[in-house]
Amino acid sequence: MRNTTRLVSLFGALTLVAAACSGSATPTPAAPSAAAPSAAASVAASMAPSAAPAASPSSTGLTGNLTIWQAYTASETTAFNQILQNVEAANPGLTVTNLTVPFANLFTKFETSAASSGVPDLFIAPADSLPKEARAGLLVDLTSLVPQLSNYAAAAIQGDTVDGKLYAIPESQKGIALMYNTSLLPTPPATTADWLKDASKLGWVYGSASGGAYYGWGIYSAFGGTILDPTTGKCSATANSGVADALTWLQQAKAAGMHMYQSDVPAVADLSTGKIAGFIEGPWQAAALEKALGSNLAVAPGPTGPKGAFAPLVEPDGYYINKNSANVDLATQFALQLDSLANEQIFADQGGHIPAINGITYTAPNNPYPAISQGFANAYKTGFARPTVKYLDNYWTPFGNAIQSVIDKGTAPADAVATACQQMDKANGF
Repeated sequence: MRNTTRLVSLFGALTLVAAACSGSATPTPAAPSAAAPSAAASVAASMAPSAAPAASPSSTGLTGNLTIWQAYTASETTAFNQILQNVEAANPGLTVTNLTVPFANLFTKFETSAASSGVPDLFIAPADSLPKEARAGLLVDLTSLVPQLSNYAAAAIQGDTVDGKLYAIPESQKGIALMYNTSLLPTPPATTADWLKDASKLGWVYGSASGGAYYGWGIYSAFGGTILDPTTGKCSATANSGVADALTWLQQAKAAGMHMYQSDVPAVADLSTGKIAGFIEGPWQAAALEKALGSNLAVAPGPTGPKGAFAPLVEPDGYYINKNSANVDLATQFALQLDSLANEQIFADQGGHIPAINGITYTAPNNPYPAISQGFANAYKTGFARPTVKYLDNYWTPFGNAIQSVIDKGTAPADAVATACQQMDKANGF
């Protein structure tokens, strides 16, 4: 049976950008690396087996008591409850206490509780605090499960890996792409040159306090730019022209009439009312935009540039197992059942998720806006796995300020990037 207790229901629609600098109730962007994600198989091969929990349920099904924390509301709650019902029906000896915790408190509450008790047995959340909690010894090393997860997106596996070990079972993925109104923009701009031609119809979120460095990340790769030297850990943006070229492109786009926003709140409003035809945003705003635009809302990848595809950061949500739980094996087996293909299809259809597992279909009538889900899934194929290295914890503020300075003050992009690199390296102890 399930014992569902609502502590607080404040999760709502995620607003990713606010957390980039403030740590608010959103999936905070963190340390991207300089290397593209490898295939899941190669990730598995590089990970030595560990003393992780067994992953096969007993012949009589799962038996025992578990507590899980999550931060869902609205359609996500409906989908998650259905998934829980499915798992409980298949395991009559299992009792699950399902607690809703406000996202703003989820990680700190877990860190406090897990350090002194075995509660919760597991929780589901984005990878915001995964590196911190893994390095603090609060999470179970799940590396031995990697061979069983070969049907998962490589970016999701990488995003839940810290220091070469897997610390979560991926559930879904989040990232950004072009969300646009087909009645105003029948053909979405595909390249950076196309974006300049359509600049007066488009918007861009650049505010340093609202995740400008997050929204800007995908455009670096379009100009061949990187942020981190994978060997030394130092900022590599001044060693190549790509990042400065990307910021130059943003200046050109502004000059061509592109609407520049300090946060995504006014951008969503303007897209909803037809003031703009599109901007780069994530699925956390899909519900509001679907309500406003209906079937006119569509999703396409961000702009491909002269040196590569738009590569937005892709972050997984995942199931995290409390290392101090008295039920580690049970919690792990439970998470794997929650994450089955059939259950993830429910999350895709009813909860608006882009599952990390392959084989999901996005079709009507179960999914009312299948093109939106499929659009994000397609955009994530060129995504950049949200890494968990420490050095880029100090990326966000310097480069957020650099982007804002370039847009608001007309600072030379090369100078802004050089300053940001110096600040980042100093903060990292170089």
